Amino acid sequence: MEMGRETMKSNTDHDLGKKRVIIRSPWHDNPIDYITNIEVPKFQSKFTERLAISSINTEVTRKLARLFFQHDLKLVVFSAAWCKDCQIVIPVLAKLYQMTKIPMKILGDVKVNQSGMPQWHVPPSPPEINELAVVKVPAIIILDDNNNELARIYEQPPEGYTLEQHMFKLLTGILEQGES
Repeated sequence: MEMGRETMKSNTDHDLGKKRVIIRSPWHDNPIDYITNIEVPKFQSKFTERLAISSINTEVTRKLARLFFQHDLKLVVFSAAWCKDCQIVIPVLAKLYQMTKIPMKILGDVKVNQSGMPQWHVPPSPPEINELAVVKVPAIIILDDNNNELARIYEQPPEGYTLEQHMFKLLTGILEQGES
């Protein structure tokens, strides 16, 4: 299991106790909608500036989209407007969405609990952030066709990988394990 800026892989098909993810809080259907609705102008401009300069690897993105649609996968993403890593990653997810329409739910308004535990202040943070034991944002949770968690990516991809490359490598490994 890798942690920190890397990926925390959890709940592959070989695990007995899969975590089923149920989202009850309001969400944005895609990263563009999320960015458009950020209420603090100085934060919204960080996202839109990054969106304008972000690019993705078209070939890897097509392969990633094929995996998502063949296996009926989807993303749940926790984000915060104040978070520098979110300001980098969410625009990349927006580019992925624009090209592929991979199903996503973006939950924003994440706030740190200044008084200690739990880590996230609910509300305004969606309660699912504590229920799912999210430790950092952005948190990208990849779900299977039954809404069971397959993997998580926290913050940014490992050095040397783009987000789409990292997601493709991670999913290829998980899905191959599930087939064996």
